[in-house]
Amino acid sequence: MSARADVPRQADSIEDLAEQAEGTREFRIFGPPGTGKTTNLSRQIRRAVERFGRDAVLVTSFSRTAAAELAGRDLPIGPDRIGTLHAHCYRALGGPEIAEANVGDWNRDNPHLQIRPVRKLGRMDGEDSLEDDDQELEGDRWLRQLNRYRGLMIAPEWWPANVRAFHSKWQQYKVAYGLLDFCDLIETALRDIPFAPGRPSVIFADEAQDLNRMQLTLIRKWGERANYFILAADDDQAIMTFTGASPDVVLDPEIPEEHKIILKQSYRIPRAVHAAANRLIRQVSRRQEKLYLPRPADGMSTTASGTYRSTEYWILKTALAHVEQGRTVMFLASCGYLLRPVIQVLRKNGIAFHNPYRKSNGFWNPLRFGRRGSAANRVLALLAAHPCFGAERRPWTRGELALWAEWLASKGVLKHGVKKTLGSRGDADIVTIETLDSTFEPGALDDLLACFEGDHRRLLRWWQRNLTTEFQRRAEFPVEIAAAGGPQALMETPKVVVGTIHSVKGGEADVVFLFPDLSRAGDAAYQRFGAPRDALIRTFYVGMTRAREVLYIAEKASAMAAAINA
Repeated sequence: MSARADVPRQADSIEDLAEQAEGTREFRIFGPPGTGKTTNLSRQIRRAVERFGRDAVLVTSFSRTAAAELAGRDLPIGPDRIGTLHAHCYRALGGPEIAEANVGDWNRDNPHLQIRPVRKLGRMDGEDSLEDDDQELEGDRWLRQLNRYRGLMIAPEWWPANVRAFHSKWQQYKVAYGLLDFCDLIETALRDIPFAPGRPSVIFADEAQDLNRMQLTLIRKWGERANYFILAADDDQAIMTFTGASPDVVLDPEIPEEHKIILKQSYRIPRAVHAAANRLIRQVSRRQEKLYLPRPADGMSTTASGTYRSTEYWILKTALAHVEQGRTVMFLASCGYLLRPVIQVLRKNGIAFHNPYRKSNGFWNPLRFGRRGSAANRVLALLAAHPCFGAERRPWTRGELALWAEWLASKGVLKHGVKKTLGSRGDADIVTIETLDSTFEPGALDDLLACFEGDHRRLLRWWQRNLTTEFQRRAEFPVEIAAAGGPQALMETPKVVVGTIHSVKGGEADVVFLFPDLSRAGDAAYQRFGAPRDALIRTFYVGMTRAREVLYIAEKASAMAAAINA
């Protein structure tokens, strides 16, 4: 079923082909890593709007992130015409109450099966319900398993007995409270909504390889009632198998070769990384063959001296050398717990890191940039009046004082009851010496003012020393960052990204450190040939292809690891 990779079609001919086509209305754009799939898709959408009108085009994507990226391309369509498939179904069904957002009564009645509540539209794509989520509760795990079977459109009689039991209890809860869960949105639309919202002439489905069988069935049902529809995908990057997604859904059914467009030129992957990634992906048992070219740069793919357990030595020094040269660095693993040693090392050494693709994960985002009440922002508020702030130095506002003083111990530091009178965090009134005198005990105020005679580290240590026990650990990391690099170190976007491969899908960095180790469940799957092993190969392929310049494959910490060669 492989496409003739030596004769890729040009994507801007789809409209003409659609008018001449007989039979299927489906077209597929295959976009390997770094080939500009979003840019190409944006051009396709604009062409469709020019021909059919802005209200005749519907765009859907697996994730909110991808939908937001497309929306940010200033496309000539209304905001209601672009979004996740769940969001389109939600609107088409009249905005029903969502079960996952209303789990208070469920959690009260089923304490052993608690489910994390989500915002009404906050997780309509499943991208936050990852199998390696350390915050996942027991009910979340069962709900994820249930949704996987439903997404695969497997009849209930073939489900495991414990999944059927959970489904029965969950279904009773939804009926009793008049709720639909996220999977119900797709299932109900598939059953009851014959046309896509607004009866579009053209439908675009981005990240189609991440949609499960039920979701693709709905897209195809709606697409067959449109002039044509386009699935933008890359089967080699189909890694959301735990949600029921499979590369087979974008490889089947067979369509004419002229309905397949392959984007061949990568603008991200250098030759060395491209060669290593290609060797790996060719191990899968089934895929769409593609002509895929690296960008014209050599790059480097090599072995790192160390494992995920020993990152404090060669790996840390090498990563820091890259950071000092202005490069961005990613540390990637297949499971979240494999990242704990590297995070401990980064924290110990005062190296700022984050995961901009999973901002809700506090373990990967300890500085919580942008959050008013975060420890990092409290440290910045504290330092705002210190000379270390340079040209940006200013007197404290009452709001800033309230922010950094809120975590201080009262005894011997703050005057009795003063926390209640500090004012709101948004108070813009300037703090005067009289304000400070009415806030702090005399000895504490003298110590505070003396801190302005030294460097900023003295002020940080005073604050840290006087924190309540409850907040000392939370403040430790941002204090170390600011002590080493000043307030600017807290305001700059970190150059180090830490996350699972799933979490950074769609992202990139100049340098990638990839740990090949697997969990017990992952190793068991890796030992099985066919789909289970293929899923892990594709996962590591995605990890490798995040690298713009250099790829380091760490050593295996045990026999439970994928065979990845640099």
